[in-house]
Amino acid sequence: MYPPARLPLFVTSVALVMLAAACNPIPTPEATLTPIPASSTPAPIQTPSLTQTPLPPTPTSTVTPLAASVKVQINVRRGPGIEFAALGLLPAGMALELTGRNEAGTWFQVAYASGEGGKGWVSAAYVQADGAANLPVLDASGLPLSSGPTGLPATLTPTLTPASADNDSVSAPAISVKFSPLTSRQFTYTSDISAPQGDAEDWLAFTPYASLADSPARLSFSIACEGNGSLEVELWQNGAPTAGWGSLACGDRNKPIELKAGVRYTLELRAASGEGLGYISYTLIIRNGP
Repeated sequence: MYPPARLPLFVTSVALVMLAAACNPIPTPEATLTPIPASSTPAPIQTPSLTQTPLPPTPTSTVTPLAASVKVQINVRRGPGIEFAALGLLPAGMALELTGRNEAGTWFQVAYASGEGGKGWVSAAYVQADGAANLPVLDASGLPLSSGPTGLPATLTPTLTPASADNDSVSAPAISVKFSPLTSRQFTYTSDISAPQGDAEDWLAFTPYASLADSPARLSFSIACEGNGSLEVELWQNGAPTAGWGSLACGDRNKPIELKAGVRYTLELRAASGEGLGYISYTLIIRNGP
């Protein structure tokens, strides 16, 4: 047991300490809030705008026709080649206006009123022209491939050679056709003749028909020619020339002729004699109408 004199002093000291703590509390640290900076608004993205630059206009060229002349009688054709249909016949010496040429320089496009778009084609071998190398180069339909020049070969000089003999005759024609409304109403024949050298004549036989009994046969004849010679045509029947039938010549197109139906006729196509070699290449078309 403690001495009674010391107990009050201990209690007093504890009480004083507790009283001081109550009167002077330990300060609680305050949190300091750091403001968050406001988010910045990003600058708008600039979308580049497309600026359309107009295309320059397609250049057009004006073709100045080139004056020329025909050396010998020739055909005007729909395109640059003998496989194209003939549009007409040009006599030797006729003036022409050239508006283009094919890539090989072997055919010229010419101004021709009866052709498609007022144009036609002629063989360069039979045309006299200076400066043709500067003509526009065209395709078969007349569209430009280039504006020229592209090195056109020298002007071609046609080499005429005698036509080869085919040994036909009035009694043994080269072809014999019997027209019929069901099987054959037209035939086309292409050949060549020449004089005084070569095969001078061709013989072609045909028998026309008529739709009505005792009616004449109605036919149409077309002949397209090329070359420097002259063509003569004669109609034969029963081994002798026929009188009063009419006539045919190079350049005729759909010429109507009436003949007796059911009779066999023979056409003689002959090269006329002249100075030097006369050569003719021709295409004959005969149609038997109803």
